[in-house]
Amino acid sequence: MAIHDVIYTFVSSLIALFPVINPIGCGFIVNGFLEGLDDEGRKVVIKKIIMNCLLVGIGSLAVGHLILLLFGLAIPVIQLGGGLIICKTGLEWLTGTDAAKTTDTTKSSMQKLQVGDLEKKLFYPISFPISIGPGSLSVIFTLMASAAVEGNLLVTATNYAILSLAIVSLLVILYIFLSQGTRLMKKLGASGNMIINKMVAFITFCIGIQIIVTGFAKIFHLDIL
Repeated sequence: MAIHDVIYTFVSSLIALFPVINPIGCGFIVNGFLEGLDDEGRKVVIKKIIMNCLLVGIGSLAVGHLILLLFGLAIPVIQLGGGLIICKTGLEWLTGTDAAKTTDTTKSSMQKLQVGDLEKKLFYPISFPISIGPGSLSVIFTLMASAAVEGNLLVTATNYAILSLAIVSLLVILYIFLSQGTRLMKKLGASGNMIINKMVAFITFCIGIQIIVTGFAKIFHLDIL
């Protein structure tokens, strides 16, 4: 492949994946889960989230078609199910209340409880479907179809490698945003964080509805958007 073909494939893949993976928007959402963690705990959790996202992204690229064939799943159905999960998560954030933290002892015990509870949520729903969701998978599956060149294994493998690099690049942006999240939250203050968290929760809920409607429209061949 010529160098301009490599650059074009990488840039087009990056542009297609950026709005669905949305590392900046996801950074705000995930930061809500990490509130109260110390720096060391935060670093460990962020690394696990990025690794989970990497496994989902690269894994779906590697065996995506096989999984869809084995389970007889269609992309619109994945969108519909993923949208419902995202709506549920956004609704929980909208209706949830922050617990009061009165003493240092209470803060410490709540932090331990939060870390223990957070471990159970690292893959679902934080990594999937919040950080990398059904919308991302549907775009990855679409890019896979265009990356495969029949009869030319070398070009196909190169295109897959470039697509993998695009996924990694977006996850690097997400990592940087998450690792700097504490400084941003401190500057915003408690009231600023609450406002942003509620706004992000509402946007998350709306994103879920958007994905549901998209999946529903594709299943029933409707032009409703």
